Amino acid sequence: MSIRRKDIMICGFALFAIFFGAGNLIFPPYLGVISGDHWWLSSLGFTLSDPFFPILGVIVSMSLGGNPDDLGKRVSPTFARITGTIAILLIGPLFSVPRTGATTHEVFVQSFFPESPQWITSLVFFGFTLIIALNSSKVIDTIGNFITPALLITLALVFVAALLNPPATMKSIQEPSLFAMSFKEGYQTMDALGASLMAGIVITDLKRRGYSDGKTQLRAGIYIGLVACILLALVYVGLTYAGATVSSIYTPETDRTTILIGMIDHLLGPIGRIAMGIIVALACFTTAVGLTSTCGNFFNTISNGKLSYKLIVIVTVMVEFFMSLFGVNGIINIAVPILTIIYPAVMVLILFSIFDRKIKSRWTYIGGIIGASIIGSIQGIHLFGIMNGFTILSKTAKWSRKLPLHQMGLEWLLPALVFALVLTVIAHFFLERNQTLSK
Repeated sequence: MSIRRKDIMICGFALFAIFFGAGNLIFPPYLGVISGDHWWLSSLGFTLSDPFFPILGVIVSMSLGGNPDDLGKRVSPTFARITGTIAILLIGPLFSVPRTGATTHEVFVQSFFPESPQWITSLVFFGFTLIIALNSSKVIDTIGNFITPALLITLALVFVAALLNPPATMKSIQEPSLFAMSFKEGYQTMDALGASLMAGIVITDLKRRGYSDGKTQLRAGIYIGLVACILLALVYVGLTYAGATVSSIYTPETDRTTILIGMIDHLLGPIGRIAMGIIVALACFTTAVGLTSTCGNFFNTISNGKLSYKLIVIVTVMVEFFMSLFGVNGIINIAVPILTIIYPAVMVLILFSIFDRKIKSRWTYIGGIIGASIIGSIQGIHLFGIMNGFTILSKTAKWSRKLPLHQMGLEWLLPALVFALVLTVIAHFFLERNQTLSK
């Protein structure tokens, strides 16, 4: 079956819309502020982390079968289920969805009611999230069809305004670790964690369009991923550049949502700020409903129906409401150490799965995950200590930052390869040989 260009474009835009949550808006402008006239370096680092790795994860997951637990199945079915569970909890009730409620409050509600407390916004926001998630409705599809074009048009206006009439001179900034900082800022989008879930959505849509052959689906998936990757990269680069134009107005200590709102205000004026607030609020709402429903379906499925969808959704929304009260910066601060620990292992799974047919032993995967997790854990625990006013693993963390590729934020890659090689050799000469002899 031939691949239709129209299908590629429609599915590519849909994948872009799924990945581009409103929460993602707050990170590139912040990077623009901290990088100033080196905004392009921040863009490179961020786009390598997101969208490159998430889209690569979607394509790799499609090649493995497109199921939520395919990415970790070579290690063991239990590991795959645990990995999937952790991913859905992080991109659902713990971080991503609460951030949508907090972002709605800080970007939209506070524009009209500066003194309004977070809990009122969250109560209304997650109240409607619960109602829609429990009752199938076309409201979300209707909003989704409108919101993505509106958001893209608004962001295009922001970029054009930044090009033609920048509000200030870009600050000259020299920061040797800028690329690595930007790469790790991409962890906060958590898009790579949802790659296997997105792969299933792409495959389902392709089947609906008549693509029944696995090879054709994968080939179409590559093109779809390329479209989504280019769109995401363009948006992130444009937002980073726009952020750089206000780098002499704001500082790295300024809240990310404050930078976004202020940047829009300087570039498009109060009307633009209000329009962006409304669009962001609607985009956040659709994301919240979608991820809450996904969480409900996931746990209902893996429990074989023992946990009812309704119960899971109610509990999920309660957790989301509570977590949203920490605010955007509070949620990010909680997420940073956890994502620093988890993300390297996820990226190793994605990279190794590219060569899945060539990798004969599951111990290769186990070794890679162990190597990456050691570095991620050292840095994550160290970050947790710094953020809470005490020192832990400082010397070890300093050593980890001297590993090859640390300037790219990839200091976990060499340990992952070394552990993978060592465990593969051990497995070949001892574990697998002993298993053969025992037979």
